[in-house]
Amino acid sequence: MTHFADHAIYCVVPLLKNDELAKDTRRLRVHAPELAAAVLPGQFFMVRDPLVNDPLIGRAFAIYDCDPNQGWIEIVYLVKGKLTTRLAEKREGDSVAFCGPLGNAFSVAPVQQLVMVAGGIGMTPFLALAREALGLQHFGTAPNRARKYAERVHFCYGVRGREYLASADEFEALGVSLSITTDDGSVGPAKRVTDALVEFLDQLLPTSARVVCCGPEPMMQAVAAIASSRNLACEVSLETPMACGIGICFTCVAKVGCENDWDYKRTCVEGPIFDAAQIVW
Repeated sequence: MTHFADHAIYCVVPLLKNDELAKDTRRLRVHAPELAAAVLPGQFFMVRDPLVNDPLIGRAFAIYDCDPNQGWIEIVYLVKGKLTTRLAEKREGDSVAFCGPLGNAFSVAPVQQLVMVAGGIGMTPFLALAREALGLQHFGTAPNRARKYAERVHFCYGVRGREYLASADEFEALGVSLSITTDDGSVGPAKRVTDALVEFLDQLLPTSARVVCCGPEPMMQAVAAIASSRNLACEVSLETPMACGIGICFTCVAKVGCENDWDYKRTCVEGPIFDAAQIVW
């Protein structure tokens, strides 16, 4: 299911929580019942500070977590630019503008083993996905998403060092098994997350499996190649920088294969979730 701009909900909502998860990494929770009832894992929101016009256009953030019953949604962001610096200064009760949900969602095809792979802030789409895949929470209104579709979920998670490791305990609390790697060896082995993926797949008993991935493009390309070599389905959540978020500006295009050629596809409306085998890296 893809949500285009004409179905997007725009609302200015109150902030409930804005805490630090890791170095330069924060989690923002807002009370937004209408959005919480509509969003699916993998989709995103365009977020603005309603009190200022700089930046004028919102920034895209994937849904991190959500509770439709209590009416809240969460995003996770790196503090690095004008908007995120302002977001980091906001406190409980302050207002934030959200527009969405936008884009498409992860597949719900039944699978015995779902393998999530993330580098750095690429972990943001996966907490909600793990909840849904394990049948712990229902998202959206589509009836075909109201079921458990993975028997097990494993998360290969790579970060620069211990200070950048965010939310590992939240994944473990859901029953997700983890392989954590760091560049400096401060947590887990000092190696690439793709090496951890290969090791996990090597130990995997014959079973149906699907890989989902988000993070730096070279890492996603490597994950796609690993999945392809094992004939495993692989979806990637592209982090192509977006400007408008609604398909007008064409700044977020990605090369995607079609028939015997390729074409540019807009990440914001035809993604951000793509079949990795179709991406022209």
